[in-house]
Amino acid sequence: MAKLDEITELLTGELEGLKQMLVQLKTLTKELTSSETVKDISQIRYKQEELNKAQDNHFREQNIGLNEVKQKVSTALLIPKWFLIMILAIPILSISTLGFLGYQVRQFEEEKGKAFQEGKTTISKQFNTYFREHPEVYKGFLIWTEKEKEPNPK
Repeated sequence: MAKLDEITELLTGELEGLKQMLVQLKTLTKELTSSETVKDISQIRYKQEELNKAQDNHFREQNIGLNEVKQKVSTALLIPKWFLIMILAIPILSISTLGFLGYQVRQFEEEKGKAFQEGKTTISKQFNTYFREHPEVYKGFLIWTEKEKEPNPK
């Protein structure tokens, strides 16, 4: 009999739980029947499509901006352009200056050689003219040059 009492108690507990569930079910059905349900969802779909289009446009604009930034970053230099121009200009100017100075030195050497030759011919002519006018000096000059040719007896 104890088992029968136990079973009846369990069944009573289950029935009480079932009763509470039925009460909750009734309240929920009342709430559902009393609330308005949206029968036409076309407006919701339209607004959702508009939102999707707006988001797509926004993402497209962001992608375009991002691509522009990527391109600018990839073409950007770490060194400014004016600095590169200056760095390239300095060796070019240095080489040009050295070339010009080398040319000037060569021209100076040629001018120096020409001046020496002109001076040599001019002085020779002047000596010849002087020696023709003064033959006794010329004889002394010849004696002097002969002495210069002989080695020093010292």
